[in-house]
Amino acid sequence: MILYLINLNFLMMRIGITGGIGSGKSFVCSIFKDYNFKIYNSDLEAKNILNKNQNVKRSIISEFGELSYIDNILNTKYISDIIFSNYKKLDKINKIVHPQVFENYNDFLKINSNCNTVYESALLFDYDNFKKNDYNILITCPENISIERIIARDNLEFEEVKNRINSQIDYKKKIDLANFHIENIDKLETKRITIEIIENIILADEKK
Repeated sequence: MILYLINLNFLMMRIGITGGIGSGKSFVCSIFKDYNFKIYNSDLEAKNILNKNQNVKRSIISEFGELSYIDNILNTKYISDIIFSNYKKLDKINKIVHPQVFENYNDFLKINSNCNTVYESALLFDYDNFKKNDYNILITCPENISIERIIARDNLEFEEVKNRINSQIDYKKKIDLANFHIENIDKLETKRITIEIIENIILADEKK
């Protein structure tokens, strides 16, 4: 299938995409990008904030200790081992970082006020902001597939991956909050469904 790119900036649609680690959120976002949607990757921005925002860094060190940073760069292994084995610590870091993510996202929306946008976040349904989106899409896949993808992508051990998956919400309990649910097992089928949603529902609805 050939995608014909068109100028859709006047539509100003806001889409939320969520799902667990290894579910395929970024893959679905890449399809939206082919349709000129501007993508806000909250995980990537959170990492930037953790490394560059001095107030956040001070809060992280205060909560997790001096080993949180090595040469002024977040000690990802150290932090991950803590937060993915302790829900309270995971909640704590989210409360430190995500207010800054939302502030950054609002700046992103202002900069791209004449564009269609996608907000990609594993925590989409944890906050009320998802209600401001025109559509929300939930991506899921069987756990064994997620584990295979994460091990291949991030070079993690099986137990590390299991800890990260176990720290997440049960996304299938959030299906009722989503406008669309895509079970991402086969990439070609996921692409077909995503294109159908974009062309036949999202953009068609906005053009009415």
